Amino acid sequence: MRGDFVLITILDSIFWACVGVILLPMALYPFIIFLVGLIRPRKGGDSFEEYPLVSIMVAARNEEACIGQRISNLLSQDYPRTSFEILVASDVSTDNTDSIVRSFSEDGVYFLRSEKRQGKSSLMVALSQVAKGEILVFTDANTQFNPDTVRELVEPFADSSVGCVVGSKQNSLDSVTCESIYWRYEQMLKALGSRIGAVLGATGAVFAVRKKLYNPPDPSRADDFETAVSVRIQGYSCLFNSKAIAAEPTPDNYDQYHRLVRIVSWMMGSAFSLLGKALRRKRYGLSLQLVVHKILRWNMGIFAIIASIAGILLSVVDSPFNVVFLSVLIFNVTALAGKFMGDKIPSFLRLPYFFWLMSIASISGVSKAVFSTAAAIWDHSTR
Repeated sequence: MRGDFVLITILDSIFWACVGVILLPMALYPFIIFLVGLIRPRKGGDSFEEYPLVSIMVAARNEEACIGQRISNLLSQDYPRTSFEILVASDVSTDNTDSIVRSFSEDGVYFLRSEKRQGKSSLMVALSQVAKGEILVFTDANTQFNPDTVRELVEPFADSSVGCVVGSKQNSLDSVTCESIYWRYEQMLKALGSRIGAVLGATGAVFAVRKKLYNPPDPSRADDFETAVSVRIQGYSCLFNSKAIAAEPTPDNYDQYHRLVRIVSWMMGSAFSLLGKALRRKRYGLSLQLVVHKILRWNMGIFAIIASIAGILLSVVDSPFNVVFLSVLIFNVTALAGKFMGDKIPSFLRLPYFFWLMSIASISGVSKAVFSTAAAIWDHSTR
């Protein structure tokens, strides 16, 4: 009898400990960032007398369906035309991407073709080496900016302490997907972090960085996340501007799953490398952010599995009506309903399904990172 009591206590403790670990990055972290923003908000308000020269950089691989519209969209930006340049790199495109980009040469669009596959990050590094602007703007080939997006990205740089500015990526939210919920949550965190100049990572479709701060030690890993955090390590602020809007199509849950696997597998190594650099530079707040918001969050699926197992075992050694087991049962049955019933049930009831989708994708991504099967070069899905 006493043995059962001890086992129940242990399983109960394991369950609640795992729940606590899951809630730490998902709920407690945003609350702490919110409180810090109330107590010590950063000061701002500086403005440019004259806008600086900006280099807008795009990497493309077989983007004939959208690259012309992308360049036209950039040329129509509400920013002094003499104060920005557009640079496009082609990653061995085999369709009409190259000829379409070359057709904009009279508009001053710079074109660079790579004769071997390098991946987006390496191409962005190559473009930055020929860029003339003091501000580098990073974006994607299938993205569309609002008319004032470049200006909104650049204006916060009037404050000399700002090293990176992240814009707002908006998807076509005609349906609720894991992707749409994920970005709403991410942008809420970025808005909170921006109040203290501590945004953690950028959005590849729309962000900007001071050129003097962009010097990636490994071109193949110079992604948006590593670039933004490197700026923070150098002692500069990273801000979020919700008015700098970029629109992209919303991928379905299947595409989102595979993209998240790829992102986590690629970024896990960067996270640990950046953590080491932050600690060496005594950036302890940034180090804690990396551990809680990135590393711990990417691994919370493991704790969710352990919590589920603990709940199931409690139903055996205690009672099927154990509160913990019933909580696990309801959560996972709701997740299954979210998967198989889709839009037939309210969106909030699909949250458990989205949680498991992202958790399993993160676990898969972490395993790829651990076993060195992460890929830095990939082809986009058919758009």
